[in-house]
Amino acid sequence: MISPEDIRARAEKLWASGRALRASLGAEALFPYAVAFARPSAKAWLTEFAALRDAVERLEASSKANTGAGYTLVMKETAHQKLGAMRIPERIAFETIEDLAAAAGKTGALQRFRTIAELLRSREPRLLEWLAAHPMRALEHEAELPRLLAVIDHFQANPRPMRFARELGIPGVDSKFVEAYRSVLAEWLERVMSADAIDRAARGLADGGFERRFGLRHEETAIRIRWLDPTMAIAGAILDAAMPLSQLAAYTPDCARVLVTENKINFLTLPYAERTLAIFGAGYGIERLGAIPWLRDLPIHYWGDIDTHGFAILDRLRASLPHVQSLLMDRDTLMDHRELWSREAPEYRCQRKLPGLNTQEAALYDDLRDDRLGECVRLEQERIYYPRVASALHLLEQRQRID
Repeated sequence: MISPEDIRARAEKLWASGRALRASLGAEALFPYAVAFARPSAKAWLTEFAALRDAVERLEASSKANTGAGYTLVMKETAHQKLGAMRIPERIAFETIEDLAAAAGKTGALQRFRTIAELLRSREPRLLEWLAAHPMRALEHEAELPRLLAVIDHFQANPRPMRFARELGIPGVDSKFVEAYRSVLAEWLERVMSADAIDRAARGLADGGFERRFGLRHEETAIRIRWLDPTMAIAGAILDAAMPLSQLAAYTPDCARVLVTENKINFLTLPYAERTLAIFGAGYGIERLGAIPWLRDLPIHYWGDIDTHGFAILDRLRASLPHVQSLLMDRDTLMDHRELWSREAPEYRCQRKLPGLNTQEAALYDDLRDDRLGECVRLEQERIYYPRVASALHLLEQRQRID
């Protein structure tokens, strides 16, 4: 026989699902909500009569009829072949959301939710759809709703303000607040802002995605560059510099070629190369280089580790800059440094097809991926003999002069 404790647990689970609060907004029909329970058989009544009688009495004592709130218990008269006339539970239900909230111990939460709904209905009715979809999140963020609404009001009055969050001048709102609640703010702004106030090309919230989508300034990714030719120094003195992506895009250096490398020490120790600019790639963020327009018109070489991870980064780079050539990522370089091979961590290995590789690169990648040269073979770029690096850069200059 179901117990009052079981019914309370059912009520708590149903409440936590948010369905009851959605129903209170008319988003679904839920009440009356019947509580399913197993009815004892005639045999069980005969063999466990005292225990079942006590269980029924407990159900009745805790029902709405006796407590004024909670579940409704409907009894019916029946006749047992041996026990005679009996009253047994026929139906258990929560007739209203108030009954469910009382059973789950959430009467206060229900009142708070209704206050939230009234606030949104009066301030921004378009957010009621969000409220119906996320009632529990609304309760979680209840204390912050006035500030969240203040942000929404500001954006509607000042679409795409192109300021840092700290500069918006909204009382109580700073960059930390926007950072902490950008998920909710994004969902709200999607519902209330006009189409021309949202940059649909900016996806996700991380790495400035929220700011770009809704027109806030943000800290840009800094890209580090280094001239390998001292005569090309910035302002006659700066060879090594890091700058925001947008500034690098506007730089338009007068170089003959670009070399992208992943290892910082290799980046810092690259030898002299005439009119050559080196870029520190920094791993899987490398696709950001596709946002630099002048790179599309320059010879670019990418130098990464000879392992599945390195070829995966090359594939990512070619997705935005298809003309990129690899450097020192060939079979001869790998085999000539056999004694310097290390082991690629299995959890970081790439196993998928890489359509951006050329025929020779793809063949080497397949051999590495399928362990045909040994288990998890890897040649880290910093292990390649330094004279080999200098020779490779010299060959690049010679070939370009011939071309």
